[in-house]
Amino acid sequence: MTDRLGRRGQAYVNDSRGVRRMLIMDPGTGAVLGLESTLTAPEPAFGAEEGDVMSYSAWMR
Repeated sequence: MTDRLGRRGQAYVNDSRGVRRMLIMDPGTGAVLGLESTLTAPEPAFGAEEGDVMSYSAWMR
């Protein structure tokens, strides 16, 4: 996959309680490139829809 900074990486995904957490790692070095949380179900009380990104962190190495 390609992360939000355009780097190639391997994603590891966990779906739990309406949130998908994705850890993105460099397959060659094992360095963590990013961590993303996305809604898998809508949250109307907050005006959030399925697929909305709730958080994203990226690390430059």
